[in-house]
Amino acid sequence: MASDRLNSERSSTNLVELLMGTAVGLAILAGPTDAVAQGNRVRTLTDTLPAAVGGVTVDRAGMIYVADFRETVWKVTPDGQASVFATGFYGASGNAIDSRGNLFQSNFYGNYISKVDRFGEHTTFADSGFSGPVGIVIDADDNLYVTNCSANALSKVTKHGVVSTFAESELFRCPNGITRDPQGNTYVVNFGDEAMLKVTPDGEVTQFATLPGGGNGHVTFARGNLYATSFQGHRIYKVALAGEVTLLAGTGASGGQDGPALEATFTFPNGIATTTGGGRLYVNDFINRFPPTVELPPQPLSVVRQIKLASISDVLAAALRSGGTQGMVDAYRKWKTDPATAGVFTEVEVNRLGYQLMTGGQLSASTEVFKLNVESYPLSWNVYDSLAEAYMNAGENDKAVQFYEKSLEINPANNNAAEMLKKIRGQ
Repeated sequence: MASDRLNSERSSTNLVELLMGTAVGLAILAGPTDAVAQGNRVRTLTDTLPAAVGGVTVDRAGMIYVADFRETVWKVTPDGQASVFATGFYGASGNAIDSRGNLFQSNFYGNYISKVDRFGEHTTFADSGFSGPVGIVIDADDNLYVTNCSANALSKVTKHGVVSTFAESELFRCPNGITRDPQGNTYVVNFGDEAMLKVTPDGEVTQFATLPGGGNGHVTFARGNLYATSFQGHRIYKVALAGEVTLLAGTGASGGQDGPALEATFTFPNGIATTTGGGRLYVNDFINRFPPTVELPPQPLSVVRQIKLASISDVLAAALRSGGTQGMVDAYRKWKTDPATAGVFTEVEVNRLGYQLMTGGQLSASTEVFKLNVESYPLSWNVYDSLAEAYMNAGENDKAVQFYEKSLEINPANNNAAEMLKKIRGQ
């Protein structure tokens, strides 16, 4: 029932918001100058893994696959439970998942690509034309593009396993990570220097951006931006498709501190991947990377770190604090017109924020939030129901009736709206 759903939204936030213990409440109190940057947060997702750091990829079900640059690929659930997915590789480095859920794994030392089915069984998929293969990205037709660190070249592998050279350039310096944008351009980060390179669909290579810190790890595409690890710099960078580089996470000091992304620390972060919706990034990170001069190297240890990117509620709450209701409205419109975030589904989250604000006594701001939600989701009965409640609480019963009736028009089974109309009309 509609009323049950709405009551559930209210009860899940009332007490927490009164205590100002939610991320939204904290953002309102803190009033950061950069809402997005301050809203990004890092947490360690897994227990310690007996592994070094290779590539990371995520399937459509949200499962995370982490290569150890040795023999094993780990499978990590979204809540951080890790288990061995497959083993028997030879320098498991970069990886990617095709449209059928198969994982393709580079074997850096063996110069071949393995294909791993969803049950962890693997076979050799392609074993010629590679020299130190690392990163893999897969296009819409299930063709693979592979970086060859030792050959300073990119290979293309068809879904049938036919290998050819896709791009060669003097700009490559041990090309490591690789990803693609929706227009079919490929982006590569070098391990041998600070460069991020752009490769057009016809194989032309140009300098695209520079990531401070030295050797780069891997790169992924999410919400209209590129995200890359600086292996030597202990940081993660965001790179816009216009080429602008900004720091996403990491102070530059080696460590494992969680918390706000710009205060967190990393230790030689390498693999990076994103969820389907792009709201979370996963990075594998060393705990005890040892120098080559060590006489008896210890077992390498690593963890998977999660970077939760700022949500729309983080941004709106901070904008409300710093710029009032109009600032919040402006921030919403910027989010909805930015190509990086315009397609993100926000109805439920924004509706929840509206109730949090209402419960906290910010009725005017709450009403504006519900109005914005109606603007973006005009076919949703629930957003009209919520806006009607805000007007009813403000004593504007004419508007409350208008929007309860609109909600009922869309969903005649909305019993909450029917009951509220009876209440307003004194029936």
